[in-house]
Amino acid sequence: MHIFITDDDLARHSNDASYVAVKADEFIRGLQSELENVRAAADAASITAEQTCSLLEQKFLALSTEFSKLESQNAQLQSSLDDRLSELAQAQAQKHQLHLQSVSIPIFSVSFLAMPICLFTF
Repeated sequence: MHIFITDDDLARHSNDASYVAVKADEFIRGLQSELENVRAAADAASITAEQTCSLLEQKFLALSTEFSKLESQNAQLQSSLDDRLSELAQAQAQKHQLHLQSVSIPIFSVSFLAMPICLFTF
């Protein structure tokens, strides 16, 4: 069996070379058209892939920049939090110290007040 002509057509037109040539030309033109279509589709796919890759690269760069900014902001916030925790610890220590002083002062003043009373009771 031939690629571009059936066995029946070949048997009927075996003496007509121009017919066989026309059939071969039609087949070749069909293959060339198909090849052009496949190439065009491949080119379009290649262009689409390039554009997609470019968009992904741009998105990656934007996300990378945003991530760097967020990391920097996070470090600043963490530093600020550490500062505030340190200030809080100092304030709590001062509060505790003042509480101890306020508790200690009345004991001394009560004992001082009590002593003269004891002296006059003799």
